[in-house]
Amino acid sequence: MKILTEDEVIDAVILFLQKEGWAIETRCTVGQRGDDIVAVRNGDRLVIEAKGAGSSKSHTNRFGLEFTPGQVFDHVAKAVLKGLRVLGTSDARSGIALPDNEDHRREVDLILKPLSAVRVQVFFVSEQGSVRRQTILDHEESSSQALPQIR
Repeated sequence: MKILTEDEVIDAVILFLQKEGWAIETRCTVGQRGDDIVAVRNGDRLVIEAKGAGSSKSHTNRFGLEFTPGQVFDHVAKAVLKGLRVLGTSDARSGIALPDNEDHRREVDLILKPLSAVRVQVFFVSEQGSVRRQTILDHEESSSQALPQIR
């Protein structure tokens, strides 16, 4: 089982967005501060906060290990807060990008309805690097649908 780092999640989402016609304005690596991904398309801005599945920092006790469910909870909570801050302080669209594993899916499933209501997009990245958007339709129908264009 591959443990995706935050940088791998970011890289996969960037490729996904570029295929959808988004241009990447800025990108942060795990050691940098700021928005992880800022993309632009047709005058729209999309700001995404990403999280990995485990620590990529060799000096930490959990280096190379998958995050615990408690750590996943904290990371998802922080990503959602950053996403909400984007919505509250700018006219940009907002999203979060997470590893597509059981712990992250469980946390998102519990809050998918309110995330969709405030239009925070959720991107899941598989171990192989494929990206999918999670929507209410996916949750209710167990099918993979793209979010409608948000204006």
